[in-house]
Amino acid sequence: MKRGFTLLEILMVLLLISSMLLVVLPNWTRVIDFISFEREQRQLWIFLRQLQTRVATSGQVWFLIANRDVNRQHWCLTAQLKSEYICDCFAPQHCPQRLSAQFYSSHFTGYTMLKTKHYYPNTMTRLSAVRDTLETTCFVLQTDYQKAIFSLFNVGSIKLKKEASLSACEYNKEN
Repeated sequence: MKRGFTLLEILMVLLLISSMLLVVLPNWTRVIDFISFEREQRQLWIFLRQLQTRVATSGQVWFLIANRDVNRQHWCLTAQLKSEYICDCFAPQHCPQRLSAQFYSSHFTGYTMLKTKHYYPNTMTRLSAVRDTLETTCFVLQTDYQKAIFSLFNVGSIKLKKEASLSACEYNKEN
């Protein structure tokens, strides 16, 4: 007598595996989304803190500019010395070296999006080495399921509010 699996047994195993995947897969994508969001938040926080240090040592006024491409779900930030010329973080090669620009680009394109009142070519805020001050502003970093509000205050502090409720940083539906 030959040993093996019947067609019915194979179909039952396939049914069980597909049922488990239906339950696990949506949760797995949320876990990936959560991890991506946390890493993006941390990287952005580090960028902003390093920028504060650079501004403080330069003794000059700097601009922070946000840009985004909604179709590609991609965003970036530019930090540059105050100037009439505003650098675009999607085209950093066109930024003059004299502006000492630093660029931050989303590490998780398609997962996270940035929302703010002002986008390129307008500045989001100004940072100054004098008493570590900056113009008060805020912006939202979000995914489909999560959001965090970065608040930049005029005394130089940067606050991060996770899972915050509606705030002045959440703008009209066009953003």
